[in-house]
Amino acid sequence: MLIQKCISQAIKNHLKEFIEESALEGLLKIELPKNANYGDLSTTAPLALSKLLKKAPLQIANQLKDAIADELKPYCEIEVVPPGFLNFRLKTKAYFQTLQQLNTAELVEQKTDQESLLVEYVSANPTGDLHLGHGRGAVVGSALVSILKACGKPVISEFYINDAGEQMQKLGRSAWSLYTQTPSQGEEYPPELIKPHLKGIENGFTEIELTERVKTKILEKQKAVLASLNVHFDRWVSEKEDLHKNGLLQKTLDDLKKRSLTYEKDGATWLKSAELGDERDRVLIKSEGARPTYLAGDIAYHLNKFERADSLLDIFGADHHGQEKSLQVALKAFDKDLTKFNILFIQFVSLMEGGEEVKMSKRTGAVITVDEVLEKVGSDAFRFMLLQSHVNNRLTFDIDLAKRTDDQNPVFYVQYAHARACNVLKKAFAPSLEEQKVLCNEEELQKAILDEAIFATCLSDELSEKEIDSTQKLILKLSCFNQEVHYAAETLNPSSLAHYLIDIANHLHSFYTFCRAINYDNKVLSLARLSLIKAVQKVLQNGLSLLLVSAPKKM
Repeated sequence: MLIQKCISQAIKNHLKEFIEESALEGLLKIELPKNANYGDLSTTAPLALSKLLKKAPLQIANQLKDAIADELKPYCEIEVVPPGFLNFRLKTKAYFQTLQQLNTAELVEQKTDQESLLVEYVSANPTGDLHLGHGRGAVVGSALVSILKACGKPVISEFYINDAGEQMQKLGRSAWSLYTQTPSQGEEYPPELIKPHLKGIENGFTEIELTERVKTKILEKQKAVLASLNVHFDRWVSEKEDLHKNGLLQKTLDDLKKRSLTYEKDGATWLKSAELGDERDRVLIKSEGARPTYLAGDIAYHLNKFERADSLLDIFGADHHGQEKSLQVALKAFDKDLTKFNILFIQFVSLMEGGEEVKMSKRTGAVITVDEVLEKVGSDAFRFMLLQSHVNNRLTFDIDLAKRTDDQNPVFYVQYAHARACNVLKKAFAPSLEEQKVLCNEEELQKAILDEAIFATCLSDELSEKEIDSTQKLILKLSCFNQEVHYAAETLNPSSLAHYLIDIANHLHSFYTFCRAINYDNKVLSLARLSLIKAVQKVLQNGLSLLLVSAPKKM
């Protein structure tokens, strides 16, 4: 059992007489203190429990210490610090048990969660290539889906194809103008955005048929680019097919009318959104051409999503900020629980190359596309660099940094740490050129992982303080993996997991500096340290996998 789990369970066992276990959710956190003077692990639980137990935090801390001290005596010493902290100084057994758990058990604890979540992300218009904003949404969305599933959350991922409305009409006009070499009858997309998708399309199509062909080619290109980023969806929903032709949009408009939430004015149909809490009323059906607005389609689509999942998460670009209120009040009018509807807004991405901001594509003179950047840096660097910063922050993607093969490049740094761990294990199992012998085989290492006496040699008093300190810190950091994954899921923030993996790489390189992992003169100590290297490799491989980044075995 991980030592954090061991401490947490001991506290829960004592408190169950006074508090329901469900009430402790989120209050009982066992964390690594930033200051080493506060122990190896620490908790502020007594402060959080003060209101529930109606006692002073310091009194609670002392009572908890007395209640759990005997049970935890083999693992740690406990101290109380005002105003109500519990600090834990770990013993060898705690480090051993934690490392053994890391090596032999599943790293992420799956919570029993029957409430399904539908995550919609990217949802780019099928009118052109994916740009960097779409790329960031794709990376964040896919990483979140991966992390949530690892925690046991039933997740459905979905891409909404906006293939009805003004943008599609504009696409049709633009394509038809180029196809027939005639002037357009309205606003067009730049020719350089449309021409690539007209290649291979023979003559003889009507404007409607041509529009559909070009849309299909654009979607195929978008899907291929997303696949190259390890982004895949459970379902692709077409506005045209699934909302319009299936009658969902009309049903929603009829239901709003039955609820007396619409009215006619100036030839348009309006939603009484102001009386529902919005800033003003919103148009649902435009007067010109009786075309539905984006809001009308969004209401119908989200009502449909609520029929298929218990809760919803939308990941939108920052340019959609401010539009959510109208959708929220409409959903509330249909008695939908807005606490089950979350929206993440992804901030903008700027591009740097050669020390200068890149605003336009050198290839087309238009917006920078995802595939252009991928050609230069690859999927792993693209994903990791875009995951490093919280979605609320604007991000500058530095192409030169992403291409570097040194510790300045964060993804290279983490991947190199994984490759280094793999290489150490490989060397241990392979004949040494100098020694002409094998240190151990995998079976011996597996037995050593279960042997506390062997492990104890890597924390022996005979070793230097730096050797012991770097070993303990690395084990403790590894022990936080489950917490970090669940934290990323709970906060919908995969960037925290990316930073955690960088911290693991830092701790491994520090450990590697002070601790010789392969020593033919001290096989027992080597086995102890190899068991730690094996855990590092496992954690880094799992962490990178959750972010959908590869974990190479050699670099």
